[in-house]
Amino acid sequence: MQLHKADLVDQVYDAIRKQILSGALNPGFPLRQEELAEHLGVSRQPVSHALVLLEREGLISDYGRKGKMVAAIVPEQLRNLYQVRGAIDGLAAYLCAQRVDNQLTELLKKLIDQGTAASTSGSIQELALADIAFHRTLYERSGNPEITRLADQSWSHMVRSMHQVLENQEIRPSIWDDHHRIAEAIINGDPDLARKRATDHTDSAGQMTYQRLTES
Repeated sequence: MQLHKADLVDQVYDAIRKQILSGALNPGFPLRQEELAEHLGVSRQPVSHALVLLEREGLISDYGRKGKMVAAIVPEQLRNLYQVRGAIDGLAAYLCAQRVDNQLTELLKKLIDQGTAASTSGSIQELALADIAFHRTLYERSGNPEITRLADQSWSHMVRSMHQVLENQEIRPSIWDDHHRIAEAIINGDPDLARKRATDHTDSAGQMTYQRLTES
C-alpha cells in the first residue's frame, strides 16, 4: 500500500485508524513502526507522528517496552459514552422532527431501506456503515452543528464496539426496527416522541454493548 508524499502524516493516520475502526486490527494488536512503515511504503517518521495522534484519540496505548498496541475496548467507558450519546441522539431527533421536510423524509426512508437490507446480508461492515450513516444524518440535519462536533469526539470508540455487538445476528433486526420507529416519529413531525425513541434506542444499545463486552 503506497502513500503519496503530500500530507503523509494525515494519510498514515487515516490508514491505520480505518484498520482499527473496521476491526482489521484487533484490541491488543502490536503496532511496530518498522512493520507499519514497510506496509504503508513510508519512512518511520510519519508513522511515529500518526501513532501520537492515535494515542491522543485513545485508539492505541503502550505495549510495554515493545512500543504501542491497539487499545483495549473498556466496557465501562463505552457505557458512559452511550449515556452521553443518549442525550445527544434524543436532541438531534427532536430538532430533526421540528425541521423535517420532503428531502429529509426521503433520505430517512432510503437509509432505513439500506439498513434493513444490510441486517440480512450478514456483513458486519455494511451494518456498521449503515448504522453510522443513519445517526450522522440526524446529527447533520438537526440544524445544530455542535451536535456533530460532540458526537465525533466519541464516535471512533462507538464504532469499535459496534463490530463486536453486531456479531450477534439475533439483535440486528431489532436495531433497525428502532431506527424505523425513530424515523417515523421524525417524519410525522413529533419532536417529543422522536426524542424519546432515539434516547431509548441509545440507552438500550448502551446496555447491550456493555453486556456483550463484559461477557467477551
